[in-house]
Amino acid sequence: MMFLIIMLCLQKKKTKNLLYRRPFQKVNSNLFLTIKFNIMKSSIKLSAKWLLPLCLTFLTFISCKKEYTLKNEPTKTATLNRSDPETMYNTFKGPEVAVGNGYARTFIMRSHTGVPQELGVVFTDEALSGLPATNTPYVLDFHPKALESTLFQHVALGWSANGHPLPGTFIASHFDVRFFMMGLEDRLAIPPPPAPALYVLPPTGHMPVNYFSDVPGSLIGMHWTDKSFVAGVPVDYTMILGSYNGKFTFISPIVTRTTLANGANVLLPWTQPQLFADHGYYPTRYNIYADDKNQHYVTLSDFVWR
Repeated sequence: MMFLIIMLCLQKKKTKNLLYRRPFQKVNSNLFLTIKFNIMKSSIKLSAKWLLPLCLTFLTFISCKKEYTLKNEPTKTATLNRSDPETMYNTFKGPEVAVGNGYARTFIMRSHTGVPQELGVVFTDEALSGLPATNTPYVLDFHPKALESTLFQHVALGWSANGHPLPGTFIASHFDVRFFMMGLEDRLAIPPPPAPALYVLPPTGHMPVNYFSDVPGSLIGMHWTDKSFVAGVPVDYTMILGSYNGKFTFISPIVTRTTLANGANVLLPWTQPQLFADHGYYPTRYNIYADDKNQHYVTLSDFVWR
């Protein structure tokens, strides 16, 4: 812009010199007007000759600067949005497995850099009806992207048709949603009690301080429960942990069929171990909720690198 102003000033000075370089010479007035008109005409043409390129150059500079600014604005941090999870994160789904009159499947929601945001199981509404009258196990596989982002390798979903006791209380018909940090083949090789490996507990600090070993089982391992149960008060949902042969092996939210079907909204942390045998992302919260499509979720979230 400064260059344009300088050029206009120089052009004006040149015009004045042409008019007044002979101040003492007499000239015919008509001739003078003709010369002045021709000079002004030439000045306008010359100014236009320089003005158009300069304006185009200035506009190009401004547009380039604006484009650069937009491209270099900082990216806003994405927030977890369950109503439309694919708007901010990538969601990858495991295969459908028939459960009741519907199906269940796993999914992972993770950032574009592979950091897990939410890992879980989703049940169709029909999956909560037509369930077997006897205890029934299901195996739910993860999408390969879930295996890349977490330590979990599969879900051992258990339907407990008649419920069972918990320390000092009871839980009615429910789902055990066991997220296993061991392969399916290794899990299926876990023997029934009284196999010695069931009673080999993880070292101190590798299980939460308020959890204690409870009941061992074949194909599962040792159950660990917390000490928060109130005697005589039925449980609708809780967090169970597991171990086998000295290792922390699974994380298992359990929830009654009625609670799940009623669309409960539960978002709860649980006490974390002080030590972790393997590096990776570990969840710190479990969630039970339903979406606007009447699908029901049991998930793990708020992952932390250990």
